[in-house]
Amino acid sequence: MTQYKSSLNQTAAISHKKVEHLGKNYASIDFEMKDRVDATEFKYSKMKPVVGTFVIGNRKADVTLSELNHIATTAIAAVQACELAYRIGKWGTPRDR
Repeated sequence: MTQYKSSLNQTAAISHKKVEHLGKNYASIDFEMKDRVDATEFKYSKMKPVVGTFVIGNRKADVTLSELNHIATTAIAAVQACELAYRIGKWGTPRDR
């Protein structure tokens, strides 16, 4: 994997203690954009170039713009599916605290 300098979420500045209730990977989710991508290759190439690295936890994956779009679409669909499952009672009903 190539080292990239541009961190989208600036994860180094996130206090893990303050966000631990949001999930163990929350503070590590990030996208590190490449410093350089050939503009001609980006626009015209059939095999799109890698534009950066998607990070979750200790896992990193070099991704193209098409893959980033697919990740975003999948994440939105997953959130909607979870919200629907809760609304229809698939996971039961919440107890009073």
